[in-house]
Amino acid sequence: MVRGKIEMKKIENATSRQVTFSKRRNGLLKKAYELSVLCDAQLSLIIFSQRGRLYEFSSSDMQKTIERYRKYTKDHETSNHDSQIHLQEAIGTRNCFLFSRRASRNR
Repeated sequence: MVRGKIEMKKIENATSRQVTFSKRRNGLLKKAYELSVLCDAQLSLIIFSQRGRLYEFSSSDMQKTIERYRKYTKDHETSNHDSQIHLQEAIGTRNCFLFSRRASRNR
């Protein structure tokens, strides 16, 4: 059986939305655990439900991971900003190139 693509928009039916949230939350938590074990990665995952309930997973101490993240982002703030600008420029250039190639094929 082939799964169909779903449209990425809010699920209007509250029951369906809750069921989907529960299934995807559990799948995401499982993937986080698997990534931490298989790749020896340090990760923390924080999820808040629509009702404000907290779900979390951490391969090590959550506070230490958050402190490490804050220190990393503070230390790399300017270089990350520059990298994002270069990435956006590269993506824009690539999109223009792809558009140009498509246009030349259609001639």
